[in-house]
Amino acid sequence: MKYFLQIAFIGLSLLRSVNGYAQLLDTIVYASPYWLHFRLVKGEKPPILFESGGGQDASQWESIATVVHQRLQATVITYDRAGFGKSSFDTAGYTILQEIRSLESALHQLGYNNTNLLLVGQSLGAFYNQIYAARHPSQVKGIILVDPRIPSYADMRFARAYFQGLNRKEYEADYMSLYYLLARMERTSDYVRQVPLPSSIPLLDIMAERGPFSDAKENERFKADQRSLVKGHRNRRLLYVEGTSHNIPHDKPTLMIEQIMNFYKQHL
Repeated sequence: MKYFLQIAFIGLSLLRSVNGYAQLLDTIVYASPYWLHFRLVKGEKPPILFESGGGQDASQWESIATVVHQRLQATVITYDRAGFGKSSFDTAGYTILQEIRSLESALHQLGYNNTNLLLVGQSLGAFYNQIYAARHPSQVKGIILVDPRIPSYADMRFARAYFQGLNRKEYEADYMSLYYLLARMERTSDYVRQVPLPSSIPLLDIMAERGPFSDAKENERFKADQRSLVKGHRNRRLLYVEGTSHNIPHDKPTLMIEQIMNFYKQHL
């Protein structure tokens, strides 16, 4: 606790001008039961909230978010989810719903609880986007999912089989949060599966050529789920990007910046 109080104090002091127009805020916020690390570049226009992929932290989006801010003059928000980066972890209260409630608390403290916003999430980040959008349908004006994981019975079966094949001894202290993330994945997928994604919210799905799994059938299922997500919806679109791995932000940062900018201008 003392460590996070010290870090929070240091983080709150890291508020400085960026390009003479905006301010960078690097801080840690207490949002029970977690201390969550946020990095915001404040702009004049509604914010974009980035969700990282599973096992990753806010650094996944850092360069992309900065350029998007500079070109749109929009506030960009990245953060480390519980147990990753500089954020704390609580195994006793660890559920995706608790994570979302903590995110809501942190955004409230930062002054962004009632503002219109765009959600951008890669892979597992799509789960968090879906729950947040379902809880704030009037606030969320658009969602960009980047090779997203889609909750389903098939995804639950895969999560169970994958976890059963893990060796807990291979997860040292620094990786224990990843182990708990994988341990709860089947239940997490089941929970998100039952949370309807509001059909009124415009959505762009950016799909990779190569899926995240070693099994070809699972990768085909992964792509089929994404196609099903947009099928039959006039305000949902699928963009297939050749030559990309699952981590599209790393492979095609320029494409990501362009797609975010175009989507933002159209819907926000």
